[in-house]
Amino acid sequence: MKKMKLIDDSFLDKCKQRFLDLCDKKVPWGSLTMMKDISLSKRGAVGEHLYYKVQDFGYDNVLFEYCRHPTILDYVECFTGPNIMAIHTMLINKPPDSGSLTSRHPLHQDLHYFPFRPANRIVCAWTAMEDITPENGCLIVLPGSHKGKLLQHDYPEWEVSFSDVKYIRIFN
Repeated sequence: MKKMKLIDDSFLDKCKQRFLDLCDKKVPWGSLTMMKDISLSKRGAVGEHLYYKVQDFGYDNVLFEYCRHPTILDYVECFTGPNIMAIHTMLINKPPDSGSLTSRHPLHQDLHYFPFRPANRIVCAWTAMEDITPENGCLIVLPGSHKGKLLQHDYPEWEVSFSDVKYIRIFN
């Protein structure tokens, strides 16, 4: 699998540092929602090891630079045209699993969670801020799955293995 480098490390480092500063309460949260992993909280986790999501980072001038990044905008514009709005912004932190399977994210269709339409004008932009591998949580895309109907979402049976899924990049 070939790595793509669309966003430079210095920009990602700036975003990572902001996340750390938010987790350590070095900067005010304002209208951000900082979401904790309760199972890790009970084990005494703090800082970046405790928080797994920052909701509505559009309220943070440093993290919102991601939504204004020229490379991100160029790719999003290919799908939506030039009239772009950031509607739902979140940073997901996947700390190592605590043993309670809390860091697992099953295959899903993001559109299922979006209350707005039209579907053909909605784009999710996802960027890993650290090196990722199939073992630590790559994004998996099933080509063509955006063209079908929305499927019912449920809690998975984790005994099922996704080891046969291939990682596919498609660029037109």
